[in-house]
Amino acid sequence: MKGRIDGKYIKSIRHVKTVRLTAVLFAFFIVALSGCVENVEDEKNNTTEIEYTYGMANVESIDILIMESFPVQINVIAEGYLPDGCTRIDEIKTEREGETFNINITTKRPKDAICTQAIESFRETIPLEVQGLRAGNYTVNVNGVTGSFELTVDNILKETPDSMPPGQQVVTEAGNGTNINIE
Repeated sequence: MKGRIDGKYIKSIRHVKTVRLTAVLFAFFIVALSGCVENVEDEKNNTTEIEYTYGMANVESIDILIMESFPVQINVIAEGYLPDGCTRIDEIKTEREGETFNINITTKRPKDAICTQAIESFRETIPLEVQGLRAGNYTVNVNGVTGSFELTVDNILKETPDSMPPGQQVVTEAGNGTNINIE
């Protein structure tokens, strides 16, 4: 009978089938794992090379807050919206030309990103450098939205001179109002 020589023939056929199956599975896993290794390297390279699209923020309104202090401090609150879920505020630059403060708010967005198409609002508080300014009317322009404020007095912090020379002090006695000069 076929395959019966002391059971050796049957065992060798089973052995050959097992070896073939093992070789096929091994080759399959090698191919699969080699693909994974290449993708990991590609992902590492892609994460360092993100490209962005830059633009101007859509500003709808501004409020100018004047703090009651001296020297006066002024903050501009800019409110607006971003076009999608991936766009973020990139940079806020403030420049003064004469009596006009120009504020540019820029945005950035990953170039090929797939994002939610929901509009997102933003609110930014921007301090203005007004110390040292003279009294007068000033204009604020934030991405095309303008407002103004007035300084009624010079916003200059004057150094207070010493009321007495450094080596001299005056002490007033509490009970009788007598002044004593100490040199």
